[in-house]
Amino acid sequence: MQHCCCACRRTTYNFLYYACRVTTAVSYTILYNLLNFPAGVVPVSTVTAVDEEELKHYKGIYQDHWDKLFKQAVSGGEGLPVAVQCVALPWQDELCLRFMKEVEQLVRQSRK
Repeated sequence: MQHCCCACRRTTYNFLYYACRVTTAVSYTILYNLLNFPAGVVPVSTVTAVDEEELKHYKGIYQDHWDKLFKQAVSGGEGLPVAVQCVALPWQDELCLRFMKEVEQLVRQSRK
């Protein structure tokens, strides 16, 4: 495997208050950067009114404090970007950039 594409959670928080409290939700995406894997994020869509309606019924996996905090942090995000993280092996920066470009082109084609 030379590269992979990871789903990024909706991490565009509405307030700075939440950004420093819900870092556990994105900790798996930070791992690639810590291990020197080239990575980049490509927007693929935006949060819609349908997404916001579904979020009202979201309870999370464990239904604990973190799930509730995450729901509060991302509610009201209609119009904000939804993205995927593209990752390649260490020292394969060009491959990662190429992969990101291909994802971007596929997104553009699907919108036509």
